[in-house]
Amino acid sequence: MMNTSTARARAIVEWVIDAGATHVVVAPGSRSAPLSWAFAQADEAQAIELHVRIDERDAGFYALGIAKATGQPVAVLVTSGSAVANLLPAVVEAWQSGIPLVVLTADRPAAVRGLGAAQTINQVGIFSSFTQGSVDLGIDDDINDAMAHIFEPTTFRGPLHLNVQFDLPLMPDSAHVEWEPLKGLHEVSARESRADSETFEVPAHGLMIVGDVANLSEAQAASALADTLGWPVIWEPSANAHTAPTALAHGPLLLADPHALQADMIITVGTVGLSRSVMRSIKVVPEHIAVHLNSAGPDIPDPVRSASRILNHIPLATAQVDPEWLHEWRRRDSVAQNIVQQTLSPNTLTGPSAALILWDHAGENDQLFVAASWPVRHLEAYAPVREGLRVFGNRGANGIDGLISSALGVASNSDSRTYLLIGDVAFLHDVGGLNVPDDQVHPNLTIVVLDNDGGGIFSQLEQGAPAYARHYERIFGTPHGRDLWVIAESFGIPARRVTTKSELASGLMHTDAVSGLHVIVCTTGAREHEMELIESIQSRINESLDTN
Repeated sequence: MMNTSTARARAIVEWVIDAGATHVVVAPGSRSAPLSWAFAQADEAQAIELHVRIDERDAGFYALGIAKATGQPVAVLVTSGSAVANLLPAVVEAWQSGIPLVVLTADRPAAVRGLGAAQTINQVGIFSSFTQGSVDLGIDDDINDAMAHIFEPTTFRGPLHLNVQFDLPLMPDSAHVEWEPLKGLHEVSARESRADSETFEVPAHGLMIVGDVANLSEAQAASALADTLGWPVIWEPSANAHTAPTALAHGPLLLADPHALQADMIITVGTVGLSRSVMRSIKVVPEHIAVHLNSAGPDIPDPVRSASRILNHIPLATAQVDPEWLHEWRRRDSVAQNIVQQTLSPNTLTGPSAALILWDHAGENDQLFVAASWPVRHLEAYAPVREGLRVFGNRGANGIDGLISSALGVASNSDSRTYLLIGDVAFLHDVGGLNVPDDQVHPNLTIVVLDNDGGGIFSQLEQGAPAYARHYERIFGTPHGRDLWVIAESFGIPARRVTTKSELASGLMHTDAVSGLHVIVCTTGAREHEMELIESIQSRINESLDTN
């Protein structure tokens, strides 16, 4: 007779596969051995693709990246104890972004909880409010009942947590070593979300602001509506609205002008809020309509509590189109673009210029993962509109953790080149993500690091004011003084340091010609100089717009 742990693990694997998971990320451990072995056998039978990461936090973010790229649920498996706690950052991001993860955590029997058993903590409910559902599967519980409960018909828009108690023996006995999963044993179907079909009239002078959008078709629908209404589109990089017919290149800079054009209505789509100028505009506009997309996380996208209406779909709207409204926005955008290009024209490498070199270099079929903090804001403010290039980012919780691992997950599902634009602090935060096992294919990922020796974004916030200079560097600037390209090379990854725009362009061309993983570290100069550059661009734009 097959031992209990083996039978339970195999049943769970079949349920996970029937739920639509085609990938599983496993971190090594003992108590999780029944599931690890069963997933390895399922991988051998080509029923699911197995990935291994030795660090549980990296495993969680790697699974997150795969789920972002595929739009399908991805399983992640860890052993008991603190290993489970290491998944929390990725689970939080998945919850906030509406990313489907099946979180599998192994546990010892409930009878030994609270008794000092090795590697045993209270894992039940450890992810608290950051899951759509959770089950603590006891030793004697019916597996099918538990799995049917956690996979009950639902819109799969976040993590599910299955905590599984395993008792010894953990490995199959000799008579039951061989196995491959059967598919289609369990019916797991998603319930479609309802979308209202109301049509209404909107003003001619409006703006469409598109934030983080996971579903490309929803981004395209928002762009098409703006085009129909004659409204400009202001986009965040992971909106994937940079190809919209009415997209502006420098919307946040135009809104920061004290004499910016005033809209009568703003429709926001997805998660917005990178720029304070955008947030201010949403707060003061006469009418704000927020769209909470089916592909998004659970939070209502109304960060300044200004929305008069919350819709669950891109609306069917009509307007008396005023061509001059869009024409004037485009004229101002052209003024801003000339100033940005002139200011960033020297060969000197800065954060904004490095971001633009990468943005312009990436091909239409490539992918770009953009880190939080300054990198994503550089692109939001300075990147021109363009065709192609799918953009990703962890915009749910806006953290800087797990970004290398997330980008690797995204890259693993594309034969094209994927790029990661990341700051130096975020790079160091997830440097363990570079530890890709030698027996696994290294995806075509080029990591471009903006190295200004510390936390540059804080220079742009309140704490960067001169009044707080006394402790600024120690607690906000946090200079690291590390040779980041040397760190990358210590993982066996080809790396180089560049100090000019032309060197960066050459480095990018080199990585395109050589498959696999690469790191390019951009030394961008002192943070205070970058802050002066940013302020100079905005000041010149304001002056030019005010005199025209």
